[in-house]
Amino acid sequence: MIMRKSRMLTAVLMSMVLTSGLLTGCGTAEEEKDTGEKAAAEDEGTVETEKTEANREAAWNTGEGSVYEGPEKDVKLTFWNGFTGTDGAVLTEIVNNYNKTNQFGITIEMDIMPWDTFYEKLPTAIATKTAPDFVLMPTSRIRQYGSDTLQKIDDYFDYAGSSKEDYIDGILDTCMMDGSCYSIPMQIVSHYLFWDKDMFEKAGLDPDSPPETMEELKEYALKLTDKSKNQYGFAMATSGTNLLYSYMMMAFGDSFWDEEKNKPTLDTEDNIKAMTFAQELYEDGVSPADIDDTVLQSGQVGMFINGSWMINGMRNAGRNFGVTSVPAAKGEEQKAISVPVGFMIPSTTTEEKKLAAYDFMRYWNSTEIGRKWAQENGCPPYLKSVAEDPEVSSDQILNATISVLNYAQPQYRNVTYGATITNDYMYPCAEEIFAGSDVKKTLQKYQEKIEEFVAQQ
Repeated sequence: MIMRKSRMLTAVLMSMVLTSGLLTGCGTAEEEKDTGEKAAAEDEGTVETEKTEANREAAWNTGEGSVYEGPEKDVKLTFWNGFTGTDGAVLTEIVNNYNKTNQFGITIEMDIMPWDTFYEKLPTAIATKTAPDFVLMPTSRIRQYGSDTLQKIDDYFDYAGSSKEDYIDGILDTCMMDGSCYSIPMQIVSHYLFWDKDMFEKAGLDPDSPPETMEELKEYALKLTDKSKNQYGFAMATSGTNLLYSYMMMAFGDSFWDEEKNKPTLDTEDNIKAMTFAQELYEDGVSPADIDDTVLQSGQVGMFINGSWMINGMRNAGRNFGVTSVPAAKGEEQKAISVPVGFMIPSTTTEEKKLAAYDFMRYWNSTEIGRKWAQENGCPPYLKSVAEDPEVSSDQILNATISVLNYAQPQYRNVTYGATITNDYMYPCAEEIFAGSDVKKTLQKYQEKIEEFVAQQ
């Protein structure tokens, strides 16, 4: 693989441009006519492709660092992720555009699957040397997979176009394990309160004023609920997700997991209060029994807590909606979970394919793609150049998502078994509570179960 300094390549490119201009000047009048007609006939897609590639070259060949000159021959990269929602369509569009515009003969073959399938398949694929060339997953999984299955990729930043300076403070820290980089940022998301402005107005509520406390949320949810119209005030998914119990506990000042001491804290007084509040609200009948994206986008649910990936779907469904931070209970500070997601490279990926994957990561972390992802999915930007873009900074919904990152924190930052705690203990705990069990006894039971599990790790 040949590497040269970016300034040298820039000089070569300038020479090529000048030579090309001289050669064009030597053509015949008929050739110039044919060339002009051909240029006039170019469709909009081709023009956009050339524009995109020009922008990439300009970005890639600035700053210090070695310049990537591509593989020795065309290469195909396999790419796995779990973006099965509406954000997956945007991701597919971006990957397809990269395939069309990159100058190195790199083709990405992407496989999108449900996250549970992804997590089930990846370890086996790595062990049998059939793993994809690169993947996307939350950076909280880095420690779970470890250095035996993921490659260190500190050298990503040795290449031009890979500067650390454009990332917001703290985002690259989430990509590290034991002083080494194992991931390159793709997005960072949190969770928000969505509300249907049309339903608010019909219920006599101010459509531009979402609830500011959990107590107000309950009041609004009751007003918005009309079962005779199949209309519900607040969607409460009671299984298969950590959102409801996590945000209820945080709203009342606590959490089920102590990030500093790495131990469970389910049975505190604040958590008992939080889950009692949630259980009573659920028993008031403010939530539909079955909840999926279609239900949330149907115009029959007044409020729900979910991630920024829902923004694109709500827009596509034609909903008149707002997005704000999840409220805390009276007297409590707002808290939130952040979910950084990054590109990672399995240990089985060759050096040639690793460097080719780096090129797509640089493409992704350009201002142009960052702006597109933020605007179309509502993801808060983690690149300074995107956050400062006039179109982004003037977007009310994006501003709402950005503000939450000021206090949101990743979950299970220092343990490898967080997914087990969630799947094997917290999910059934929440399901029992929303089925009507005694809140205090249930939290105490699962506190003991998780303590026993952690002691065995």
